[in-house]
Amino acid sequence: MNTIIFRCPVCWRQLVLLLLLAFCGTAAFSQSINITGTVTDSLDESTLPAVTVRVAGTTKITQTDENGKYTIAAAPGAELIFTFQGYLEKRVTVRAATTINVEMVFTRKELREVAVVAFAKQKKATVTGAISSIQTKEIKQSPSANLAISLAGRLPGLTTLQTSGEPGRDITSLFLRGRATINQTAPIVLIDGIERDLTYIDPNEVESVTILKDASSTALFGVRGANGVILVTTKRGTAEVPEINFSAEVAAQDFQYFVNTVNSYDYARLRNLSLQNDGLAAQFSPYALEMYKTGADTANYPNTDWRDVMLKDFSLQHRYNLNISGVTANKAVKYFVNATYLNQGGQFRTEKDLPYDPSFKLDRYSFRSNIDLRLNSKLNAFLNVAGYLEKQNMPMGILNRLGDVSSVLTGQSPAVYIMSFMTRVPANVPKLTPDGDVTTGPNIDWPAYGLLNRSGYVRQTRSNVLATFGMKQDLSGLTKGLSAQVNLSFDTRSINNLFGGKEFVRYMQVITPNAQDPNAPDDIHFAQYGGWLNTPLSLGGATSFVSLSNVQAYLNYDRKFKKHQVSAMALYLQQQNIQGIALPFNLRGVSGRATYAYDDKYFAEFNAGYNGSEQFAKGKRFGFFPAFSAGWLVSNEPFMQAVPAISHLKVRASYGLVGNDQLGGRRFLYLDDITLSGGDIPAVSAWDSTSASTCSKTATSPGRSRRKRTSVSNWDCSMT
Repeated sequence: MNTIIFRCPVCWRQLVLLLLLAFCGTAAFSQSINITGTVTDSLDESTLPAVTVRVAGTTKITQTDENGKYTIAAAPGAELIFTFQGYLEKRVTVRAATTINVEMVFTRKELREVAVVAFAKQKKATVTGAISSIQTKEIKQSPSANLAISLAGRLPGLTTLQTSGEPGRDITSLFLRGRATINQTAPIVLIDGIERDLTYIDPNEVESVTILKDASSTALFGVRGANGVILVTTKRGTAEVPEINFSAEVAAQDFQYFVNTVNSYDYARLRNLSLQNDGLAAQFSPYALEMYKTGADTANYPNTDWRDVMLKDFSLQHRYNLNISGVTANKAVKYFVNATYLNQGGQFRTEKDLPYDPSFKLDRYSFRSNIDLRLNSKLNAFLNVAGYLEKQNMPMGILNRLGDVSSVLTGQSPAVYIMSFMTRVPANVPKLTPDGDVTTGPNIDWPAYGLLNRSGYVRQTRSNVLATFGMKQDLSGLTKGLSAQVNLSFDTRSINNLFGGKEFVRYMQVITPNAQDPNAPDDIHFAQYGGWLNTPLSLGGATSFVSLSNVQAYLNYDRKFKKHQVSAMALYLQQQNIQGIALPFNLRGVSGRATYAYDDKYFAEFNAGYNGSEQFAKGKRFGFFPAFSAGWLVSNEPFMQAVPAISHLKVRASYGLVGNDQLGGRRFLYLDDITLSGGDIPAVSAWDSTSASTCSKTATSPGRSRRKRTSVSNWDCSMT
């Protein structure tokens, strides 16, 4: 047998070296390294604390800290799994890099939505008070000239009652959960945090409308919170690419319901019947009845349709809007600018050849500019400026008979009287005499046609300028989540009334039946009614001025510690409202809010207002109004994940105390109202005969997310 011996020392050395290298490589590959990084929200780039980070297939697990940072050991090639409630799961494979930053995508929309609350914003899911809100899309679905009318039927708990559709005076009463108090029942309206009128706001300016319905959400308003609060938030610049929007709207308006009156024949027939039932002679002869029935002589026996004479089939409303919004390239400036023209025509049909214009109509010009400035990384500022110019026209009607025209205009409308007298004039009364003078019926001193066309005119010009400036300072250098803000507001409103009033002659048609032959034509003539004569226009005018100043100072704190979310707010508010020559209306107070949330499931909130009103006696003007609320977001519990039919379920309860300082039509009711008459016998007014001090009424609001006032009581009252 042949033996072959192969000797290769070098090859053995190489083999050992290869085995050593393989062993070292395997050891290196399986050795773990420390991976660090930051987890943020993909939408707003905010850091996410308490995100769970684990290595797939192992028991290694950690969580991000309050700054969204994490550290975990993992071998190259391992897979990191990031999970957080409300976000999509994220998987990342470890490579050579030791820093892995992750962005997570939010999926639970209801947890992301933000709700506007009193003087702040909160995540909608964490709100424990009773609130409802709508956005600009729903608001713009209505073409109404008055924003209050656009809210009708769109917010649960809000009742709207429109008592007039007159251009510029479409009066609408608002109630939250019904009439909450016995005197003033209207809720407070805040436009961007300042108390303002809802009527003049253009729907194209509005971002959202929120109503606060229970005591836990209105306690910050304390002495004025019993009737609820309506919060209107206007739009601001958001798009990085400038947006220019133009819209033109045309709407038609008419009466939904109108009383149908009888024609002239039925009126004459029924009039005769009523007289006969009383044993009196008939007013209309058989000849007159026949003429009314056949319409053979409408000049003497008319069948006047006063609705057709006085009213149009419909009136038109035009609205044109232009707005521009955007954000500068460096995101230092955000802007929203809006301009609107509104024309609203009246429903009444007026004469064309008069030397003045008595028609109902409204022209409104509105402007708004909301500017946000980022001055540096810690300091932000904003400036909101808005203006409204309204020109309203109407007939004088009966206003000059009710008192001072400017004062009467505040609560009266000529349209109400015109409509009332129009339905009282029977159809057998002609529109005008052959000479063109106004006619009327028996016992009707104010014929509607004359009130509309021959009484004169009223032209009211209203101008508003609204301005708010604010600055917000980030104080995270002191402690994370702390900030301070100051808002200063000043509004002015002026009203100029120009009116021309006149009298007009009235005539009444007198029909005398033929005494010899009832079937023969009657004797017809026009007789002057009353002592009124045609007079020239008597011109007059008046002006009024209103101003409002408001100062707000905030201190805010908002911070999350893993699963614990804590926030707090302290607010000082001072407001002064000057109306003409009257003493200023003053409000002053401090308010606070503290909230706590655990794991986006359990919530608690405390709100309180310590504020007062000048309506009460010195030493009794301030009161403390606390409110407590709690909530449980059941749908975030793990056991609810198996119930796909329920995506959002929350249980909440609240209890609190709120007040109302509007005690009646007069101010300073705590003052004595004693007059002396008839010698030394004192005569006192009927209302406050012995009361020398009046106290704020308070309303208790218990219940699960409902504000049912069970008692109204006075606090610390005294009599003298």
